[in-house]
Amino acid sequence: MDLVKAPRTTSTVISQPEQDGWFGLMYAQAAMRSRIETVLMERHRLSFSAFEILCRLKDFEPQPVRSLASELVTVSPTRASRLVQELIDAGHLVRGANQDDGRVSLISLTEDGRGYIETVARTFEESVKEFFVEPLDGDDIAALARIWQKLEAADG
Repeated sequence: MDLVKAPRTTSTVISQPEQDGWFGLMYAQAAMRSRIETVLMERHRLSFSAFEILCRLKDFEPQPVRSLASELVTVSPTRASRLVQELIDAGHLVRGANQDDGRVSLISLTEDGRGYIETVARTFEESVKEFFVEPLDGDDIAALARIWQKLEAADG
């Protein structure tokens, strides 16, 4: 497999190795997501973004769509609303009333949705193991965790 070459700029702000590192991170993220989404689509006809919505609700439900959308990594708020409706239509989610504010509806998993997310989560974990964990060693994964902590701490 050939490595993707980072675009070249005439930057005087960041060095070429810094650009290569940045684009490498972006390409790696895109490749991992694409590989995992391919498996999710083949086995469950579910996009990575829809999977993320189901996972967020599994951990914290019920939620207003707006709150849910603000927590998502892979989905814009507009797309989140459409995906939520698709998941409702598929029987995995249900919309309920917010007793404190009738203008806001709350989204929860159905019983079918709870079983479905458990099945899909196993596929996701197997894919992460195959495409992310197995190609790396413990030092690589620890380095990525340290890098993420540094980047998260730099959030101004």
